[in-house]
Amino acid sequence: MFKKITAAILCLSLILAFSACSSKSPKNANKKIHYQLSAEPKTLDPQIASDSPSLTVISALFEGLVRLDKDNKPYPGVAESWQSSENDTVFTFTLRKDAKWSDKDNTPVTANDFVFAFQRALAPQTNSPTCSPMFCIQNAKEVNSGAAAPNQLGVTAPNAQTLVVRLKHPYPDFPSLTASAVFMPCNQKLFEATHGRYGLERDYTRGNGPFVIDGKYGWDHDKYINLVRSDTYKGQNTPLPVSVKFTIENEDNKITDQISALTAGTVDAIQIPVNRVEDAKKSGCAVKSFEDTIWGLCFNTQSEVMKNLNIRKAFIQSLNRDQLLKNIPQNTNAAENIIPPLTTFMKKNYRSLVNNHPYYLGYDDNAPTTLNRGLRELSKSELGNISVICLDDPQVKLMVNDMIAAWNTKFDHYFNMEPLSEEDLAERIKSEDYQIALCPVEPSTDGPLSVLSIFKSESKNNPACLSDSTFDKLVENAENSYGIEAAQAFAKAEKRLQDIAVFYPLYYGKHYFASGKGVTGVVFQPYGGGMDFIMTGKE
Repeated sequence: MFKKITAAILCLSLILAFSACSSKSPKNANKKIHYQLSAEPKTLDPQIASDSPSLTVISALFEGLVRLDKDNKPYPGVAESWQSSENDTVFTFTLRKDAKWSDKDNTPVTANDFVFAFQRALAPQTNSPTCSPMFCIQNAKEVNSGAAAPNQLGVTAPNAQTLVVRLKHPYPDFPSLTASAVFMPCNQKLFEATHGRYGLERDYTRGNGPFVIDGKYGWDHDKYINLVRSDTYKGQNTPLPVSVKFTIENEDNKITDQISALTAGTVDAIQIPVNRVEDAKKSGCAVKSFEDTIWGLCFNTQSEVMKNLNIRKAFIQSLNRDQLLKNIPQNTNAAENIIPPLTTFMKKNYRSLVNNHPYYLGYDDNAPTTLNRGLRELSKSELGNISVICLDDPQVKLMVNDMIAAWNTKFDHYFNMEPLSEEDLAERIKSEDYQIALCPVEPSTDGPLSVLSIFKSESKNNPACLSDSTFDKLVENAENSYGIEAAQAFAKAEKRLQDIAVFYPLYYGKHYFASGKGVTGVVFQPYGGGMDFIMTGKE
């Protein structure tokens, strides 16, 4: 009898083994994916990372409650399921029991790892630049300001596999939000053992995602980060690539021709400039674009002259808008408002909810009088030296030339234009070293709050250096409202920005991404969210 059982087991084993050998992996699986990061990731700490290189690597090393597919729709990540209750103000996530950290002990990922991550992201001492999307959680703003203790945050773990998140207002699309890096789990024991070096070196980085850093020498700063498929990852989708090789752009390996790099297989995906879109398509590359940037005239409200409202108004109201918009860059659309037309709110188009009224200040023949009023308020007799910094782009420079010509005529004064590279323009804005700039505003996520919060007084990325309590209050009112009432409150805040002549919208810009011929499944994330390679294959 024992021999019969043994023989049966042996036969079954052979059948299963034969079946396993006969079954084929997807034709485009088990390939090495190559991607070049534009810079060294600043940190692989999900709670504070904000730059695209960091977010791209983090999406491979970590996994949140959900992941987003190519249409930016959520599918199970660490959470195998979720449900909402109490009018979409309470979300209960059920976690996979086989979710593991990529450490030698195969430590389980638990609900407490998410509680700690959320609390840490919002703690004032963390100083997270990306935690504002969490403000929809009950007591999140109070925790972030120090007015409430971390344990008062509306996030609890009834058991190891259950996470309950309580929101301060209904948010049906909250699960999608949790795909962002700042919502990803954090292993408290490891974090505390790193003594402030979490995410800065391989030995101080432990993820729970589909890939891990490839051994002791997998991360060579400013040169490369090599990832391989994780042995402990048991998510909904088995990672297609066997490895992801990130090279880091430097003076020795800078890509000068994106399309050639794609066709040669040097990289499998890359961000491309607008003037190479047609070349990419002709080469058989797939192209994806996102209209996620607002370009406009921004005033430094802390500068000696531009701090005056009437002076800012005069500069805007002296412009012939129709003439300016003749020179907007190729493949961009004229912008009537600060919040882009494709922005969604409560799963609806935001602009349709607020009747799509344009809020920009119109032309006024009395602009010179308004300017002189502002000068008197500052006890000045003249403007002094005024420069406009802008992108060193032919169309942009034509637009700024038109502005300067109008100001020269209206104000009988000479103005300067200072064209800059994209990097230098961003640095000048960040360092507040400008008076007027034609520059971009780039929200980090979808929704009106993501755009407007950039201009709040406490914002670390406030391009106008604005400190306006009225605007702050309007945004706060919107955050504490729901539905159409909230949309209308956001619209009032948006209008306030234009009424006080802080940012004059001109055009909506796009980011373009291309993947090589035969490369499939790259998930490009809008709003600088990086890329996800978990389902990327190639022929």
